[in-house]
Amino acid sequence: MNEKVSVIICSKDRHEDLMRAVASVRRSGKTGETAEIVVVEETDEPQAIPGVRYVSLPRREYGFGYARNVAVKEAAGELLLFIDDDCEAEQGWADELVAPFLENPAVLGVAGAVLVRQCGLLGYAENILGFPGGGLRYLHRAKGRVMPTTFLSTCNCAYRRLAILEVGGFSEAARAGGEDALLAEQVAKKGLCVYAPRAVVYHRTRDQFGAIFTWFVRRGYSELATWKQHVDRVSYGWYLLRSSWTIRVATLLAPVFVCPPLVRLVPFLALLYYAAMLWRFRFARAYPAHRLAWWMVPLVKMTMDLGTETGRWKYVLEPRRS
Repeated sequence: MNEKVSVIICSKDRHEDLMRAVASVRRSGKTGETAEIVVVEETDEPQAIPGVRYVSLPRREYGFGYARNVAVKEAAGELLLFIDDDCEAEQGWADELVAPFLENPAVLGVAGAVLVRQCGLLGYAENILGFPGGGLRYLHRAKGRVMPTTFLSTCNCAYRRLAILEVGGFSEAARAGGEDALLAEQVAKKGLCVYAPRAVVYHRTRDQFGAIFTWFVRRGYSELATWKQHVDRVSYGWYLLRSSWTIRVATLLAPVFVCPPLVRLVPFLALLYYAAMLWRFRFARAYPAHRLAWWMVPLVKMTMDLGTETGRWKYVLEPRRS
């Protein structure tokens, strides 16, 4: 391999998780053993890690966009691999993530598979739905093939350094999150990005309805907070409208106001929604670890959607300086 590889891990308040992530990278194979590992940790108690380029940041709440940009500047590699501190790399992870770059010089970014293990039904249901990082949904769609994508999450992805620099790095204005989605959109607009299903990391799950709801409140808030930074604002705006449960519920209730007896149809519509979600994600039945959680998918999906809509309204109603 002629191109130098750096693995980047940004962390905050999860030092034990961070150490596990670093160890898993080193155990993942030849590339992981020899790659430079750059850790940027926001902490009041810096703890250097042997064999790692360690950078500590004061706790100033600058966000992960800022931390990732610091890591990119510190890293020496031409290929920059990203993994979250609450993930563990599977065998061959770094090798599989780097392979598409070596096979095709036109590739600017590579996303890997994000799976879960040894968790509860809610955690497996999250993964069926495609969270985090595409989850089982993306893995199933790929069917073992490397395929084009426009979605890359820093819990498991890689970029050519030049591609990151050419788009100006991660957005530091996206302090509520979403900086990796913005970068992926910008890089994918410039050139080819692919999904490599054999580059696997295992992500820790929330596994509780309350934790899932809170997670998606933050995601919903970030969706509105970052919409002006998206490359195609029109398409993104239509996505926000299509996915709005406020609009969906208003559309559903309008006939009820005109004809109140129609309210009797609400339980039927709820059952229809449940059945439609099970049908849509029926592929999960082919995966033994996820099969039982398939029945929970509609409930977890509704929790995610309600969290997202709450986060969006939180942004809308939040006072701002003119």
